[in-house]
This record gives sequence, C-alpha cells and structure tokens, in this order.
Amino acid sequence: MEWKIRIFIALLVAGFPSIAYANGGGPLLLFISGSAFICGQVWILLVETVLLNRASGLGGGTAFKHVFWANLVSTIIVGFGFPLALAIITGFGMALPEPYADYSSAIGTWLYDRAPYGKYLIYISMVWLFITFLLTIYCEKAFYNWYWRKVGFSPCFSIDKFIWQAHAVSYSGLLIMVLLMWHELFSM
Repeated sequence: MEWKIRIFIALLVAGFPSIAYANGGGPLLLFISGSAFICGQVWILLVETVLLNRASGLGGGTAFKHVFWANLVSTIIVGFGFPLALAIITGFGMALPEPYADYSSAIGTWLYDRAPYGKYLIYISMVWLFITFLLTIYCEKAFYNWYWRKVGFSPCFSIDKFIWQAHAVSYSGLLIMVLLMWHELFSM
C-alpha cells in the first residue's frame, strides 16, 4: 500500500509542477520541446488531419487515425526521444575538463545557475527545434510509407508535398506557441 501512496505523490508533483521546488536546472530543449509537443498536439492533429483529408479524400475519422499514429511515433522518437538523447549525451560531456564541459552544456542547452553561454541557450534551442522539424518530417514520411503499405492505401498525391505543407503549418503554430510560452527567455 505504501508504494501506491508514493506513486500517487510522484504523479501529483509531476502533474502540478508549480508545487514542486527544484533548482537543479536541466536541458532547455527538452523543456521547450516537451511543452510545445504536449500543448500543441491538438493543433498538430487538427491541421494535419484537415490537410490529409483534403489531399487524400479519406474520411475525417480515417485521416485522423493515420495522423494520430504518425504523430504518436514522431513525438516519441523526435519530440521527446531526440532532446532526451541529446541531454543524456551532453550531460556526460559536462564531466569533461573545461572548456569542453561548457561547450557540451551549451550544445545540450543545459540551463542552470551560472550556466556558461546561458544567454545563447534559447537561440541554440531554436536551431535544435529546426533540426527536430526536419527529423519529424523524415520520421513521419517513413511512418506513412510503412503504414500505408500495411493498410493497403495507395496515395494519389505527393507524400513529400503533403508532409512539407502539413509541417510548415503545424510547426508555425508550434513556433508561435513556443514564443508565447517561453518569451521571457528572449529578454535575457
């Protein structure tokens, strides 16, 4: 029974981060990417479903199902997986001697008290977000190619054109969301 209480408290703290106190810092890219992808999922799913529905003629429910699975895979692999992998790799790099630890900290967008290159982290994060944009496109394209072969759907439209258009619109919305949520970092 005691482990259930511990799990409940951990979930409560995770669900309401304003009641948790932690000043240890962490990778800014993971915070930005996580918040953008979690908060932006409704926007992403809506935009990509509408565009897939128009391009393919699939019904709304079927288009949503395809978009949902593609975005679930790309969010796990690219939206969270890539920033987490970058944070882990650069976290180990922070054990290197100076100045390499500082470089690793900046590349991994680690934000903490007196972080070296701290005023540049938001810009480094924006570069990484552009890279996640490209990785998401390639991840979802690979997923759609695999999934559509599996379900026997043969698109009569350009997958490349659909993917690029859908992500241009959805990432524009995510960028606006990131700027609204993280605008204080730009004033550093």
